[in-house]
Amino acid sequence: MDYKVDENEDVSRCLQCGSVIDYGGRPDRKFCCAGCKNRYHNYRRFRRRDTAQRSVFGRLEKNYEILDNIIHLGLGGMDRVTLGYMGFDPAYATSYYRLGRKHIYTCFDIRYELTPSKVRNVSLIESGEESISE
Repeated sequence: MDYKVDENEDVSRCLQCGSVIDYGGRPDRKFCCAGCKNRYHNYRRFRRRDTAQRSVFGRLEKNYEILDNIIHLGLGGMDRVTLGYMGFDPAYATSYYRLGRKHIYTCFDIRYELTPSKVRNVSLIESGEESISE
């Protein structure tokens, strides 16, 4: 009997560069060389980290935008429910410290006090002003 083997049937390609994998070693290899394997895994690791950083930075930017609007409207603060509807997420701030019974947060150069029901005392940090937490 003569069997006809389809050449494309068992051809595997490298996950990184796409070249055909030569099966000189293990039959379940996914990469053509160690360099492609390292590049593939480094890219995946850094892409995952970059995605997480973009997500956090995006939330910080949204909080900053909302707090900046509060300052420009001349409001000293706002209730947390309304801020939540606007997209404010109190879990994201660039720094936090406690001053007596007050919980003081900053989002870049905006300082605010967070209470269970309100965000108040929203103000810009002056350029010469030093943070109390330092």
